[in-house]
Amino acid sequence: MNRSAVRSPFGLTAALVGYALVFLLKIGAWWITGLFALLAEALHTLSDLAISGFLLIADRFSRRPADVRYRYGYGRAQHVAALTAATLFISFTSARLIEEAVARILKPPTPAYAHLELAVGVLVISMVVSLVPLGLLAVQRRRGPAAGAQLVECVNDELGLLAALAGAIFVAQGIHLADPIASLVVAGLIAATAIRLFRDNARILMGRAPGREFFEKVERLARHVPAVAAVHDLRAEYVGAENIHLTIHVEVEPTLTVAEGEEVAKAVRDAIMAEAGVGYCVVHVDPIGAPPEPGEFPY
Repeated sequence: MNRSAVRSPFGLTAALVGYALVFLLKIGAWWITGLFALLAEALHTLSDLAISGFLLIADRFSRRPADVRYRYGYGRAQHVAALTAATLFISFTSARLIEEAVARILKPPTPAYAHLELAVGVLVISMVVSLVPLGLLAVQRRRGPAAGAQLVECVNDELGLLAALAGAIFVAQGIHLADPIASLVVAGLIAATAIRLFRDNARILMGRAPGREFFEKVERLARHVPAVAAVHDLRAEYVGAENIHLTIHVEVEPTLTVAEGEEVAKAVRDAIMAEAGVGYCVVHVDPIGAPPEPGEFPY
């Protein structure tokens, strides 16, 4: 799943149920077959399950309206949840798997595998199920950041399943060392997910700005207001997954009255909030030629 972007409550619930069923299937197959790579894959699914659970709980908080204490609302709650999941759960899971896989490589245990055909069947079914969202995302001609991240995660899931499947096939051929090696690959993928999840959500919590395209669109919208001669000092940050706080300075003729300046500000604000996906917009009206604010940044 795309952990840096917010899903709808329905999507999170559906993902939670799906991950739970796949986890039970994998953990049951591991219990019967003894294939360690299946346990690693089950924990890979459990990490997705944990994140969906964290986000579903956080969704209740993120939808609360702004109040005196949190005047931009609770939109960052899901990013806090994802960051917590990455730090406390996924990192620990991947570290324990890596530790156990390395121990099995250095000192292979006595093999006790059974019904490996079941392991192969479960992994093949899981790969087919995972191919559905992967195929839907791959055929999209236009993908935003959220869909792009989701595509990467689907590929990540397929790679983990492929590694586990290869391990199961080699074990069936008598190459037992393939089991911990496949588990190590899966653990590495879980660790990579944890790092990416931590990085993306930490950036939002630190006040990361939208991309260049956003600022260019905002400037175009502001300049379309007839009285606006110039635009400068655009500052924006995410205060939620898809909620942006923006401040912008527009330059107008110095002969405008305060009331006329307020009308210009309202026209700019309405245009931006209607078209640019901005939740909070503060428009400062300056006379033409006003000096830039200290620390003004280019796009």
